[in-house]
Amino acid sequence: MNVSSFEFSIVMPVYNVEEYLRESIDSVINQSIGFSDNIQLILINDGSPDNADEICLEYKGKFPDNIIYINKENEGVSVARNIGLDEAKGKYINFLDSDDYLDSDALKKVKRFFDAHGEVVDLVAIPVVFFEGRTGDHRLNFKFKQEKEIIDIKDNPNYIQLSAASTFIKREEGIGDLRLTPGQKYGEDASLLTDIIMKKGKYGVINTTNYNYRIRNAGTSALQNSEESYEYYLPFFKEYSIPKLKNYFEKYGEVPKYVQNVIMYDVQWRIRLKEIPEVIQSELDEYYGSILEILFYIDKDVIMKQKYLNWYQRHALCNMKETKKRFILGKGFYKTEKRVNKRKKMKINDYVVVDNDNSVKDYLFNRSLEIDLCEIRGGNLSIIGRLGSLFPQENMKVYALDSNDNYISPKGYDFPTEDRYMTGEVIYKFFGFQFDISLEELKKTRTIRVFLEIDGNVVQVPLKFSSSARLSNKITNSYFVCNNELMIGYNHKKNRFDINKYSLKQMIKKEKMVRAELGRKKVKNYKKISNMRILVRLLKMVKKTPINLFMDRIDKADDSAEVLINYFEKEKKKRKQRNYFVLTKTSPDYKRLKERFKVIPYKGRVHKILFLLADNLISTHCDRFIYQLYTGTDNYFKDLKEFNFIFLQHGIIKDDMSDWLKRHDKNFRLFITSTPLEQRSIINGNYGYTSNEVKLTGLPRFDNLVNNANIKEKILLVMPTWRKGIIEEFSKELNKRPYSEKFKETEFFLNWNAFLSNDILHKNLKKAGYKIVFVPHPSIRQQIRDFNIENVEIASYTESYSSLLKRGSILVTDYSSVYFDFAYMRKPILYFHFDSGNWDNEKGYFSYQDMGFGDILNNHLDLTNSVVKLIQSNAETDAKYIERVNKFFKYSDSDNCKRVYKEIIKLNQ
Repeated sequence: MNVSSFEFSIVMPVYNVEEYLRESIDSVINQSIGFSDNIQLILINDGSPDNADEICLEYKGKFPDNIIYINKENEGVSVARNIGLDEAKGKYINFLDSDDYLDSDALKKVKRFFDAHGEVVDLVAIPVVFFEGRTGDHRLNFKFKQEKEIIDIKDNPNYIQLSAASTFIKREEGIGDLRLTPGQKYGEDASLLTDIIMKKGKYGVINTTNYNYRIRNAGTSALQNSEESYEYYLPFFKEYSIPKLKNYFEKYGEVPKYVQNVIMYDVQWRIRLKEIPEVIQSELDEYYGSILEILFYIDKDVIMKQKYLNWYQRHALCNMKETKKRFILGKGFYKTEKRVNKRKKMKINDYVVVDNDNSVKDYLFNRSLEIDLCEIRGGNLSIIGRLGSLFPQENMKVYALDSNDNYISPKGYDFPTEDRYMTGEVIYKFFGFQFDISLEELKKTRTIRVFLEIDGNVVQVPLKFSSSARLSNKITNSYFVCNNELMIGYNHKKNRFDINKYSLKQMIKKEKMVRAELGRKKVKNYKKISNMRILVRLLKMVKKTPINLFMDRIDKADDSAEVLINYFEKEKKKRKQRNYFVLTKTSPDYKRLKERFKVIPYKGRVHKILFLLADNLISTHCDRFIYQLYTGTDNYFKDLKEFNFIFLQHGIIKDDMSDWLKRHDKNFRLFITSTPLEQRSIINGNYGYTSNEVKLTGLPRFDNLVNNANIKEKILLVMPTWRKGIIEEFSKELNKRPYSEKFKETEFFLNWNAFLSNDILHKNLKKAGYKIVFVPHPSIRQQIRDFNIENVEIASYTESYSSLLKRGSILVTDYSSVYFDFAYMRKPILYFHFDSGNWDNEKGYFSYQDMGFGDILNNHLDLTNSVVKLIQSNAETDAKYIERVNKFFKYSDSDNCKRVYKEIIKLNQ
């Protein structure tokens, strides 16, 4: 071993990090402990293809006594780190990644820790905090959020440390002769750290300084690309997980819990994937064989404590461990049997699920049903729910009995968006059901009780209501009213629906009970809540005229809702109704709309009352703050909501968005679509809607386009959408997104800025009398100053999109749905696809290559050439694309509002 002449040796492999390298090196040089006397920095250029060599030589020249620089061919990070270890002379080693950085006081605090506890531990860790593309703590930072400075892994085997970059290790006692495994792409850090920590069974933690981990906006870090790599799966298992488990098993006769947790933490991320990775599709049998081999060494309690696996995944793995076979949907998790159990000081004959150790994993008497929707629909009380359990489903059924013991049978209901997966394969489907009980039948009964039967064993089950169901779990006395005739509530103490006649007297009596209950539970402002409930109940009794609430964005109009309310207002002479547009009072559109419509402030008192009185909530957006207005107190008002939620849509759906727009969450009574393909994709997809809700009418805002389709100014519209992670998160304190210093480094900015500032583009536009109008997405407007836009006009945030689209001659976009509007007018479109868009929605029916309405360009130079060609052809749309547009849209007229209006009126008849 070399004699220690520095306190710290920072080993930094360098590969393809030119734009981040200086920040990383500077964080070492600027350490408060003092660089020249205490720190050795070892830079290993691992064949980096960029200008890293020049940067490293520059720093080596400035600090020749502290910096060692080695330039070598590419062999991987483990080889580079091992070479650095051979050169290290510091007491303590750290492997700082060359695109990350340390807090300035990190090394001072680490030295102080070792001075105090060096006899007890060989390794100390600091928290990992993300920055740039994502912010926040690493999932394993929980171990830093307690008072312990020393982690004893026997007491806390789940307090694992996996990152070598955020640890500081004694060079001689800790690392010694240990080295990283050359060629190992994943788990190399965890492998080394585990062996070091297992020597003493303890390690240190410091929670007052941070390791700053860059999540690259361009999506090029190893963490971000791992799931697409073959090495992430089978090689990871065979070359790391299994050998590590075997080695410790041979050494101790069993695998220590800490080592089990290290391995299972990494395995769970492979298990929980919703899609089968393409790179292992042909090797799934071998993949599962490796998992079974891993599970041999993992205790069931360790499996069950994995936080990032759901309940069904954990039990499926336990089943695999017991059976030594791959888990298959429908085979059942464990066996079932009858057993006497104690429940509420009573012995009961229960039906249970038990594993091979005879341990009970599920009880029939502990089951409850999740009710996702409970409402009056089409003259029926509709109750839609599901059961999740470990019980086999082949002999399972749910049914109800009314107060006359009449049997009520449901029909099945699918919940495909709630399916549970293991490496892309479905391992569990919820048992879904739907009761439809006619109002005439309801008038004949006073109660409805719901039962669950499994293999002939029956229990009356309690119901739990989701946020979308009309009834509440928070108050026993919640109830909703049907046609001012019946009141339907759920008694949580007796596990039954209570049905009574509705009258003013009954309402007052029930509301007094609600008020008393809220008071007993010490609900904040319970008297105000009670007063509001009574006021709304009274107003509902006397209300004669239908009330419609219209919304676009909460701070901006100028979308389909504004267009549609204008149509509704014109129809008021034929059909009496009260129409209101909801908007924040600070919106630039508030005053403008006030001159034409009744406009009410978002979340003002009037809005809160009308929200509960409304017959229709008609919106282009469906964020939760639109349809669950009473933030924090929604449970006390949800039984008052009776409106039809009409989703006008902000654009045209082309991808699978069922996980967000599913019926048992949003519960749209009317789902507006614009094309046959879009309508079919929703009805036939996993959304849960039928043709009763999904209507093909066209977007109301399209009406403003048709009559102006031939109006063209010499304008090149540039309208990109945005990307996750390229900007800062919305700040509640500022009430907007703050400016991001890192935005200029993103692929998004670099590509769009290169196009907007292209000299050839500007020369040709000027020659043809054109101008560029840049319409940034609302989420990136705070970054405008970053763009080189000297000859570019920036559209005002208050300017109407429809006005811009009507005036424009050519549209350049990436993935923004505005291209559908432009196509509706048969105007030319160019797609700038320098990336894939980075959104999470699964691909749907729309193919840009086969169905797109314009050429697709991948770089700004080709895009510029295509714009120039269009200008020279008088901005005429190619016949091929006109044919595609004609085939795509069913309607090309200005009757979209009329069709939507008719569908809404049908709902209220």
